[in-house]
Amino acid sequence: MINGTWLYIFGDEARVAEVSKERGAILNAYGTGKTYLMQCMANAFSLRKIPAIYVTESKLYGEIKSTYNRNSEESEVDVLQRYYNVPILMIDDIFTAQYKDWAEGMLYNIIDERMKNSKVTIMTSNYSLGRIGERLPLNGGKIGSRINGQAIQIEMLGPDRRPQSKSESA
Repeated sequence: MINGTWLYIFGDEARVAEVSKERGAILNAYGTGKTYLMQCMANAFSLRKIPAIYVTESKLYGEIKSTYNRNSEESEVDVLQRYYNVPILMIDDIFTAQYKDWAEGMLYNIIDERMKNSKVTIMTSNYSLGRIGERLPLNGGKIGSRINGQAIQIEMLGPDRRPQSKSESA
């Protein structure tokens, strides 16, 4: 990947009806392989010994919150610096957490720092960029604008592959 390239891989339920009608097929925004694709990329980076972090959004917030514990070996700054500076950051299921002002601010800071420092950032989401503001009333517009200005957008709508994989593994 080129230095500073971002990918935004999404499937938005709000677009399913429109795109299904256009394509003449029943599509879904869930179970289309967004997380699977990101995990494949993470494995490829690992095999090539390219420094990268794969994290779900909820785990990212959990790691930051854990620093508020008296017994924590890391500070909030330590954790944030890790996410600011890793050459490739992959955030799975972004915009799914229960947001409070604190979480919106943390996400904005991470996105903004990575943009300023031209770090590769890959995200999966169930929200198109135009709907981020609905999800994040304080910083959604700013976050969406940064992603829009940096990221190659990949929309993944299709059949839900989860029921297939369940029957195939039986």
